Amino acid sequence: MSFSIKSVDVALAPSIAKAMVSARWAEPHWKALFESTTTPTQIVYDLSQRLPWNLINNRTTKRHQVAIDNATGQVVAYIRWILPTHLASTDPVVWPEAQVAEATPEDRAVYEQMFKAVSDDGKVQGMRMDLLEYLNTPLEEMDAKINEGGPFLCKLSLDYLTTATEYQRRGIGAMLLKAGLEVADAHGLRSYVTSSAAGAKLYQNHGYKTVETVTMDYSQFGGTEPVSDYFMIREPRQ
Repeated sequence: MSFSIKSVDVALAPSIAKAMVSARWAEPHWKALFESTTTPTQIVYDLSQRLPWNLINNRTTKRHQVAIDNATGQVVAYIRWILPTHLASTDPVVWPEAQVAEATPEDRAVYEQMFKAVSDDGKVQGMRMDLLEYLNTPLEEMDAKINEGGPFLCKLSLDYLTTATEYQRRGIGAMLLKAGLEVADAHGLRSYVTSSAAGAKLYQNHGYKTVETVTMDYSQFGGTEPVSDYFMIREPRQ
């Protein structure tokens, strides 16, 4: 079985959504963010409607890639990066093969309406907003502490990486990660990621080091064990 990296377009939104939920629904901390009546099928549908709008926005800074099962053509993993400001509007474009094509005004209007129709104040429907705020606030504060006026401002940020459950532990996530790190190294950039406990080993194996950790006890919301997030930096390689 072989896999390859492919550029992203909005037509892949349903397949990307399926891979995202396949991976994340198996994580108890992520599953806890949703109301008990929310189903994976509902989340996949909602994400597939939200993704086109998310994919076409902030094109100058965002870069997206997927991994494809060459035998089936199925999307099995997805990655999203954020370029630093000084590389976001260069000519020629940095990493053009990972930039989503610009949408027409007509398509933008359609995608925006799709997004709004399945969103709750901009968020995914069916989420426990009180728990989301409780868990996200310390993470946002730590992120600001690390990045505000510090040495890590000029960086390539790994914003999202997920591999469908049945395709994990086959080196697919590492393949996507390496493609981005090659860009970071080519431009002399640090790379930055906030990782769950499950993903930290992958990043450590590719040169990331933990600079801060946030551990949260959310037993008052029904959590059975604390959740930890790792703020990690990788220095560029020559």
